[in-house]
Amino acid sequence: MAFRPALRPGAPLLRRDASHLQIGTTPGIVIADRPGLFALLRIMDGARDVARLEAIAQETIPELETGIVPILAELRSLGAVFDASRWSSNQRRSAAEARHADLAGRDPALLDRRSTARVAFHADAVSTPLIRTTRSILEQSGATDLDSPDPELLVIASCGEPSRTVFERAFHQGVDHLPVVIDEDRVRIGPLVRPGRTPCVACHDLHRGDWDRAWPALLTQLGIHTGTLTPPALTAVTTHAAALELAAEVLLHADGRETRTVGSCLAVGPGHGERSIWPIAFHHACACDLLYAA
Repeated sequence: MAFRPALRPGAPLLRRDASHLQIGTTPGIVIADRPGLFALLRIMDGARDVARLEAIAQETIPELETGIVPILAELRSLGAVFDASRWSSNQRRSAAEARHADLAGRDPALLDRRSTARVAFHADAVSTPLIRTTRSILEQSGATDLDSPDPELLVIASCGEPSRTVFERAFHQGVDHLPVVIDEDRVRIGPLVRPGRTPCVACHDLHRGDWDRAWPALLTQLGIHTGTLTPPALTAVTTHAAALELAAEVLLHADGRETRTVGSCLAVGPGHGERSIWPIAFHHACACDLLYAA
């Protein structure tokens, strides 16, 4: 695909003083001005390739003394110009996500996996608004297969701790799964379980049982009384904050990158800006790590 020069995403082209230009304001990239450079930069919108820019410059910017190729090489080395052809593809659904990846130094082509990543959600009535918001973020981010009958990742959301039987099928079928629990005035996300490879929900329960001796007895009652629960004290902004964190975990998984909730739990709330995270290790009494041992 032809190189299509574009100025740094979201960065305005400004005149700093009589002899310098500036691209962006955070803090901005300052470059020495020269005849015709400002006019050339103004037409670097990512829609034209280098050959087209050269043709336009010959016709409309006669004062430009330096060739376009060396100018582009200089600007690219400064991070002032990018290749807009990297931001679009038949698979890539979000150019904004691709621009962000490019700006962060990652290959936007890696985002193409999002459109084929298979995700599914299981949610009860109370957690449905949280999942609905999460799905909206994922769709805008380029993830489209969110109702897969054969998911790579199953998100299991509930109000209050669910019965542990809901995780058993996913575990034994080798499906990665992520618990999401609305717990009174906060949301706990994790641990994300890759069966046989990372600590599971049973490891989480066994660790809790080590410091809460009544936990095994409480486990047998989980999921039974959900119909009589008082609705949680979760504010709208905390719900949206949790949806944002959950969507980030799903996208990391879809991109093939390490998630924060592998071997950890992440809690959001009570306030929308409050976060806490704690590790979950394999428990010596759980045999989950033997699933793929051979």
